Amino acid sequence: MKDSSITKEIDWFCFHLVSENLLTREQCIAVIEAIENASAPVTVPLFIQVVVENGICKEKDRLEVLATMSEDEARVAGFPKTSVFSSSPAAMQTPQRQPPPARNPLGQRKPIQENAPKAKEAASGQLDWMKDWPVLNQATTMDRDSSLNLLNDFLHKAKEAGCSDVHISAGAYPFVRRYKEIFLVPNQEVLTLQASENLNYAPLTQDQRDIFEEHKDLDYSYSIAQDDRYRTNLLYQRLGPSGSYRIIKNRITPINELGFKIPSVVEKLTTYGQGLILITGPAGSGKSTTLSALAEHINIHRHDHIITVEDPIEVVYQPKGCNITQRELNSHTRSFQNALRAALREDPDVIIIGEMRDLDTIEMAIHSSETGHLVIGTLHTSSAADTMNRLLDVFPYGQQAQIRAMVAESLKGVICQQLLPNKNGDGVVLAYEIMLGTLAVSNLIREGKTFQIESSIQTGRNLGMITMEQSHFELYMEGKRSYDQTIPFIKTPELKRQMQVNEARNLGGPAPDAPQPAQQQPVKEEQPQQKKRFGWF
Repeated sequence: MKDSSITKEIDWFCFHLVSENLLTREQCIAVIEAIENASAPVTVPLFIQVVVENGICKEKDRLEVLATMSEDEARVAGFPKTSVFSSSPAAMQTPQRQPPPARNPLGQRKPIQENAPKAKEAASGQLDWMKDWPVLNQATTMDRDSSLNLLNDFLHKAKEAGCSDVHISAGAYPFVRRYKEIFLVPNQEVLTLQASENLNYAPLTQDQRDIFEEHKDLDYSYSIAQDDRYRTNLLYQRLGPSGSYRIIKNRITPINELGFKIPSVVEKLTTYGQGLILITGPAGSGKSTTLSALAEHINIHRHDHIITVEDPIEVVYQPKGCNITQRELNSHTRSFQNALRAALREDPDVIIIGEMRDLDTIEMAIHSSETGHLVIGTLHTSSAADTMNRLLDVFPYGQQAQIRAMVAESLKGVICQQLLPNKNGDGVVLAYEIMLGTLAVSNLIREGKTFQIESSIQTGRNLGMITMEQSHFELYMEGKRSYDQTIPFIKTPELKRQMQVNEARNLGGPAPDAPQPAQQQPVKEEQPQQKKRFGWF
């Protein structure tokens, strides 16, 4: 067996196989030697193929899970500290360092430049925003106050750099999300268990600490100052505690700066005295930003009582034209359902729901929108049609006809969002779908024909409605997104053709104004499939 065959991924993979008694050390060596004898590269997928084809282990699903785990561990930690191979190259290639403290179970620590992928670093060195980050592993030997100051400095640096999320996890390098892309923070080390505990526990009160240790999960809002807030989730994972910190902007973005082509369409939704407005999209799509923009627009232009129910409170509103009552789950109320039921007796005009996550919350929101209140909430759905299906499908079959009628009557609009990296990679742009509660849309909802909603949106463009596909297309035509970024989202042949014409014009080539005859199109050669290798042993 060659030392060069034992890559980081193979070393970790065999370590897990032996630890879980799926294979013995001798079987791992035999598989590697069989692959070498076949003059094939020793990779984890080929290792799995040999093991399965020869009946050594039939738990293919488990092998694939271990393969993914091994890939992550190899990327973050290099070679395993303990190898099943007596002559593993880990000892030869791992830089010699002082042994870690006894309380650190994560093994030897290595600088990020040597052993971790250099995510999105500039070819000629680090980008300016990547420089001068505090080193988080210093918290290993720090007390609570010092750890808290170090955490605050790190979060402030992320905020200045334009990041949206910060991740501090035991057994991993600190990383951030900036303009929808993940970056490993340079000049850091793998966080020890003690450092991760000191940093993530530092902001917690004793009650929060007790809840976290009991439930192993905690959502809370970390406020360094009134205009310096972070939505935080703490969790326990395989290697220890981890924290995700979402940076909350100091300033509430007005509706006309969110990226909507016709902001007045969205602003008009805030003028209704009653009804249901839904803001939907996947995680990280800017739903909270749009929700706060709508709330602030109402706060400025109306004179009403607004009640918000959030988990946790993110943006803190200052009363302007409205009185705003903000309630936080667990701190001020036990559940969304309890808060919404109580809100009906608290004389609200507008009810804002941070997330409509279950049947009871959705049911209360729909009922509230029918009792003279304007209800604004968020859902994790990808289109207006999916939103309607989600609203209806959570109810028992016997109630769905009634709920369809109620939603058809009360729905004022659905805004579905996606945040995407721009063409240059130095910012994000908003792609969106807007559906208004027109008579045609209401009829489709009432009759259960949600599959026709997209067609109704297309025919209602003069009213300000737009499909997600059309929004992607317009971002491309405006030069905000590239052809390669946009084409996966375009399904309509005519829009594809227009993009091809525009791209050919930009590149200086002939515009494909008409489709080529079938006989002129290149015939795609059929690639021969790789034959399975049998008889390894």
